[in-house]
Amino acid sequence: MFSWGEDGHRGFRLKGGVNSDSGPPTDVGGRRLNLGYHIADLSAGRSALVFVKSNGNAFVIRTSESKDGRRVRGKQKFVKCKEKIQAVGCHDDDDVVTLLSEGGKVLCVDTTRAYNLKPLEALCNIQVSQVACGSQHSVALTKGGQVYTWGRDSRGQLGQGRSEPGAGSPQHIRSLSALPLVQVAAGGEQSFGLSVSGGVFGWGGNDRGQLGLGDTTDRHAPTPVHCLNMKTTIHISCGKDHTAILTKNGAVFTFGSGQYGQLGHNSFGDELRPRLVAELWGAKVTEIACGRHHTLALTDSKRVYSFGRGEQGQLGHGEESHPSVVLPVQLPQDTDDARIRNIFAGGNCSFATCASIEQDVGEETNADGVNNKTQHRLDDMIDKWISECDSKQWKKIKQEICRTFSSASCLNTSFLEQRKDKHFQTSPKYSGLTLSVARLAFEKLVKKDKVFAEVEAAVLLLLPSLEKKPLGVEGLRIYLLLNELLHVIQSHEQRRASTTLAEAVAAAVLNLSADSLQVIGDWWSSLPPSTMVEHVNVWKRALTVMLSSESVSLNSGVRNLLLVLQYMYNVNSRIAEPQRMPETDFCLLIDKNFLIKDLQLWILRSQLKYMDAEPLILCSFPILMDLGSKKFVFDLNARYTKVKEMNGLMYWETFWEWQWALPLPQDLLFELDLRRASVLEDTFEQLAAVSAAADPTDPADPNEYKLPLAIYFDENFTNVDDQYLYKKDFFHEVFHEMMSAESGMFMFNDSKTLAWFPSKATEEDQRYFQFGVLCGLALYNQYIIHLPFPLALFKKLLGVKPSLGDMIEFSPCVGESLLNILEVYEDDVIKNLYMDFVINWDGTEVDLDHKNPEKPLTGENKKAFVDAYVTHAFNTSVEGVFQEFKRGFFQVCDQDFVKLFRPKELQEVLVGKDFHDWAKLKQNTDYEGVYNTTPPHPTIQMFWEVFDELTEDQKKAFLWFVTGFERVPILGMETIKMTVKVKGVGDHSYDKYYPQSHTCYSILELPLYSTKEIMQSKLTEALSNNRRIYK
Repeated sequence: MFSWGEDGHRGFRLKGGVNSDSGPPTDVGGRRLNLGYHIADLSAGRSALVFVKSNGNAFVIRTSESKDGRRVRGKQKFVKCKEKIQAVGCHDDDDVVTLLSEGGKVLCVDTTRAYNLKPLEALCNIQVSQVACGSQHSVALTKGGQVYTWGRDSRGQLGQGRSEPGAGSPQHIRSLSALPLVQVAAGGEQSFGLSVSGGVFGWGGNDRGQLGLGDTTDRHAPTPVHCLNMKTTIHISCGKDHTAILTKNGAVFTFGSGQYGQLGHNSFGDELRPRLVAELWGAKVTEIACGRHHTLALTDSKRVYSFGRGEQGQLGHGEESHPSVVLPVQLPQDTDDARIRNIFAGGNCSFATCASIEQDVGEETNADGVNNKTQHRLDDMIDKWISECDSKQWKKIKQEICRTFSSASCLNTSFLEQRKDKHFQTSPKYSGLTLSVARLAFEKLVKKDKVFAEVEAAVLLLLPSLEKKPLGVEGLRIYLLLNELLHVIQSHEQRRASTTLAEAVAAAVLNLSADSLQVIGDWWSSLPPSTMVEHVNVWKRALTVMLSSESVSLNSGVRNLLLVLQYMYNVNSRIAEPQRMPETDFCLLIDKNFLIKDLQLWILRSQLKYMDAEPLILCSFPILMDLGSKKFVFDLNARYTKVKEMNGLMYWETFWEWQWALPLPQDLLFELDLRRASVLEDTFEQLAAVSAAADPTDPADPNEYKLPLAIYFDENFTNVDDQYLYKKDFFHEVFHEMMSAESGMFMFNDSKTLAWFPSKATEEDQRYFQFGVLCGLALYNQYIIHLPFPLALFKKLLGVKPSLGDMIEFSPCVGESLLNILEVYEDDVIKNLYMDFVINWDGTEVDLDHKNPEKPLTGENKKAFVDAYVTHAFNTSVEGVFQEFKRGFFQVCDQDFVKLFRPKELQEVLVGKDFHDWAKLKQNTDYEGVYNTTPPHPTIQMFWEVFDELTEDQKKAFLWFVTGFERVPILGMETIKMTVKVKGVGDHSYDKYYPQSHTCYSILELPLYSTKEIMQSKLTEALSNNRRIYK
């Protein structure tokens, strides 16, 4: 070993029993001491030096003050201990040294008395992996990743968040409990923790900037050193009031007091933030060590450098004196057979241990291998846990499982992305985890019942103790890992029925702060889409189990699962389109009986009949309902509303017993008696009369719009069975006439395919209120309509702001131009467009910025211009008219139930979808009478040949001709079917007759034509003349 500095060569017993103080002094920097043994750890303070041999024996050398004021070492004394010692620590201003046994026990020795060991009682049952000592305080890191501090607390160095004189027994720092810490460090009155992925957390004295936080304010609680994030820190060393950190790539940063040049920046100034030691940049440093006011660095070429205070020779520079300059330590030249292995510094002393070249091969430094060891240790432990064992071994295994899975720190240290040290890039956007490795490990765990039981019990013990806002993002990894664990558990058939763990995890997730949830959401959204889906399915499966219970109640467990899914849905909605999960992936298969009960609870609550009633899903978590469930609930509520409007609540029990089977009374209807020649005119007139007669202040006055609808044409009062056809015809004709250019109600885009409200219309025009009523009546009565509006209409109904995408849909030319301005054109191109904030919309020139008329368009205000353009088109210019439309729509439909739908769903329910699956129509066709043959009847064969030759528009006309649908209900594929039978004619002259249809029943009466040409002629003419039977 080499030793230099204050009385550097004294005190050690050399090989052969000779004391090191018997040799002559030397003028060179370091003196070689032939110890005959390897020192595994060493620490030096003002009053003592303590070291441990590689065999686990510990020794103390007392340091005292001589008559001339110098510090002089005594002789080394053996410390008797039943256990082997693995590490030592020495306070700089205290007579007590600390030993750490291989079994993880902390032992204290008072060097002023007999060297008797005194165990630290508070940590007797906790295995400790590291101990660090400051001037008069200590920091311990347990094998479970927890940090304890004790001693003096004058500057907050105990990290307890409060100012107190000190603590005689170890105190747990709760704020660090979830962090995957791999090192603690202390010096002077400051303390540090280092996480597995390089996160640095400091607390205590900061008067010289030794915490690296950019100021000189002390910290009484651990605080992240953000400027070291992603610097790949792997080791921290502390002096009295300065700090050094070592990175994975061998760089050294220092900060704090530079009074003696101990920062190595060729200056004597303080550094409040970590600064790279440039002089060491060319060499890869493998170890660092700080003394009281000096710093050592060991490079991969086994050279030792030093800088800082050197009056006692602790720099080892010999006669040279440049304390602030990084210089090599001058060591004896006769060291060809040995290489420097480790360096130590403490007080005003420096040491370097040696090993032969053969011994040195493959040796790890004190900062190497931490991450790999952690992962390999966990893999090895899991293999041991699931192997066969006796009862004694099983007892130890249970303790290991509990220690591992009841510690967030242990779990957060595991399953890291080791390739290219990528986990060091951990940030609020990247978790640093390899979930595929975690999944393989968890799959091993769940195969053995008793192992899984212990794991589950440990996690359940851990979850309630997790912090709302962990100090660093690494403390949040556990939530992704637990989602993986739940996924693996649910993959095993026998474990699917239990939701205990899922409920507990959900409660822990929802206890997190908004900032922590944001991080988890960003991590989750960056996973592969397949993994995202699997994580969503975890919560869906748990909910399915709970909702399948006969007695489902809104307990906290169910609600927490619902809220977690809602949060994941919200996160997913912010993801860019290619990565985003389809919204349908969040939907559950919900039993209709459950939906009915939920609807009953909603109605009771809305009527203030039963305030404790609260539906589980309806109107709170519609994201879980697929379109079929939403439509079912909406339609059932509409039917209930019709009964209520007609009969009050006297039908409550009967209604829920019979629901759809309960016939609606015919004595109170909302009737429209119209002339076919003037359907729209009569409709507007009669709707206006209804509005005028209504008394909104009288709760007993029924809302006529919500009564069952009855339509009569030309005073032809048909029976109930024909009402379906009449209503279908009504909605078809009134909307086609209203949406025509001739009605003058709407403006149209350039291609005349989409309509929008005109900017020149006013809310005094009652037609827009009535337009809203008619749209509401169609939805309320389950009819699809001709409503060629952009998605923006349905967004506005649901309170969703229209976007540039809606402009691109309505007016591709304008929309694409705006998109180019926003995303394509450079600023100079925009400037050369010579555009201002004046636009032409609906034939009117509009200034989008009234406060700054004709403001020019620039690269800086382009987003404001695009937003203003879209806002004017879809909001400002039509606000009054749209509000009238909206008022009319919700006069009919219950707003809470309309909001179950997403904008696209509402559009599809109201408008239906185009039908092009003509093969499906053929497949769904039934045949009656003589046409019901196998193989198909010749006339039927002829019919399908003619049909296949029709144009697409003719096929759509045929669909309307037979079924009454131009577009098909979004959930009504099964309704697109028809029955073909022979048209009865008295004279059997079939070629003279046209095909006819009974739209109400989708029946086509097809004559027995003699030739294909005649059939083709008669069918196309029938389609053009719309020959349907209205009876």
